[in-house]
Amino acid sequence: MLAAIRPDSWNLPLFVHVLGAMILFGATATVAIAGFAARSRGAHAELLARVALKTFLFAIIPSWIAMRVGAGWIEGKEFPNDEPGWLGVGFAVSEGGALLLIALGILGWVSVRRHGIGRAAAAVPILAGIYVVALAIAWWAMSAKPG
Repeated sequence: MLAAIRPDSWNLPLFVHVLGAMILFGATATVAIAGFAARSRGAHAELLARVALKTFLFAIIPSWIAMRVGAGWIEGKEFPNDEPGWLGVGFAVSEGGALLLIALGILGWVSVRRHGIGRAAAAVPILAGIYVVALAIAWWAMSAKPG
């Protein structure tokens, strides 16, 4: 029912935000899966580390930017004065996630440099998995709109 009363000018910013968030979730899950697969596939560890790094560079970074720009854009239109609590969850995950993604990118680059072997390669899927869980919590908060 809420979508029926939403002004048409809100459609594009909301679409940009949701599309960016969906791609970010999928790309981060891809990095986690590739990282965990690299741990069990010794011969293909370097290839999977490269897949994880390229996914980070070409999918996670642009989708995080689109998600964040869309979030700020729609927030300015929908809640110009007072923001609800569930919106704070989304901003906390996106801003805190930026720091986690910086660490993920650095560790992914180190992992590729060391041919997918070492502590950096072991940390990449763990950090990506943590961020997937955080994104799932934000996803729930954005859709359920608790309290």
